[in-house]
Amino acid sequence: MTGEWTELYRPKSLAEVAGNPKALQELREWALEWESGSPRKKAVVLMGSPGTGKTSAALALASDFGWGVLEMNASDQRNAEAIRRIALRGAIADTFTDEGEFLSSREGRLKLIILDEADNIFGREDYGGIPAIAELVRVTRQPVILIVNDFYALSRKSSVLKSGTRQIRFNRIHGATVKVVLRRIAKDQGVKVSERALDLIAENANGDLRSAVKDLQALSLGKKEVQEDETLVLGSRQTTKSMYDLLTEVLHGTNPGRAKSILMDVNEAPEYVMLWIDENLPLEYRDPEDLSRGYGMLSRADVFLGRVTRRQHYGFWSYASDLMSYGVSSAKAKQYKEFARYRFPLFLMKMSRAKGLRGTRDGISRKLGALCHTSIRASRDDILPYFKVAFQKDKDFRIRTSMQLGLDAEELAFLLDEKVDSHPVKHLLSEIEKVTSVQEKGPAPEIEEIALTEEDDREEGGQAAQQRSLFEY
Repeated sequence: MTGEWTELYRPKSLAEVAGNPKALQELREWALEWESGSPRKKAVVLMGSPGTGKTSAALALASDFGWGVLEMNASDQRNAEAIRRIALRGAIADTFTDEGEFLSSREGRLKLIILDEADNIFGREDYGGIPAIAELVRVTRQPVILIVNDFYALSRKSSVLKSGTRQIRFNRIHGATVKVVLRRIAKDQGVKVSERALDLIAENANGDLRSAVKDLQALSLGKKEVQEDETLVLGSRQTTKSMYDLLTEVLHGTNPGRAKSILMDVNEAPEYVMLWIDENLPLEYRDPEDLSRGYGMLSRADVFLGRVTRRQHYGFWSYASDLMSYGVSSAKAKQYKEFARYRFPLFLMKMSRAKGLRGTRDGISRKLGALCHTSIRASRDDILPYFKVAFQKDKDFRIRTSMQLGLDAEELAFLLDEKVDSHPVKHLLSEIEKVTSVQEKGPAPEIEEIALTEEDDREEGGQAAQQRSLFEY
């Protein structure tokens, strides 16, 4: 057979999706809520590493329940206008299936709105995309699935996407499960693959089933048999562990050696790792003695990090890393059965928010400086404070300057002192789009302004027209 095996053997139903049975059950329960007409959350977020079956599960779900599918992926333009035109319109109106069958929302016929790689919406090409997705989640009458690799990268841009959705995590697929899938595909393709070769392909994939299938197809090209030595051409596919993987092993696990090993795969500076452990240590270690020993190890690690800063001797990083991984993990006298809900460090959150605001402020100052022929610093100190007041008070000035400066959603939110997905920001973006569309059709004659001037000239007593604002010139 020709073509990509990943598409050829994509699951047709949830029963065929490999791995993550708990996540699939949660997804099925959410779909049943939609079928009953009373979903607690109208949208779900499928989050996890690439190749764990998120997109396949979404498509298989639609197939199982007979739903139509409307999909937007990374190859599509996903700015505010495109999302409203395609996804939002599809979420509140009738549509057709791929086979041409009409789906009437009045008759309860559902279609699934899928936004793949929703955490990769940024830049001028995707202008206003996040507020539009937040609006989609709020007003949709159809089931919506957002697929992400990094949920934090998405949720930090909009509180609605965190509170208004149900999150379902897909974990990396176990090697034995990957091997079963590879064996079935090889048999269907008439290719004999040795057990050792299957083991090596599955092991090299590191839980990424899509990559494993691609590797099998590459090795089987033009062959009827694949042996162990032929897998040597595969490059090592090392995966970077997330901070949540590390916290689970350090704070909840019972193998300090494994905790130390995972810290080496996280690829983060020890200072950053320490902030995560410091924030979540009290959530996991409920026993006061365990908590005291854990913070004791963490404080000793902090001493070595201080010596790194003072002496510029980065060899002390190894001591600090051992103390905050092996040391903190071995500090607990027992394993805690209940899992804690780990959270992002509050300190980093505040610093990130402040840095983001400063970057937005400087971006506006740069645009104002270019328009007013002054430096960024002078624009920031002398123009921006007054500009911000005028921007909030005068609607016409707000729309005109937004278009003239090319302000994006985050800059508009900064000037209005609102969140990027708030109603005032979305309303302003809508007004800008309306004015832009009118201008593209051609300027209308200024009849109203002329008539007003003639009326002023006819006023009794020869009264002069009311003095205009400076911003009208």
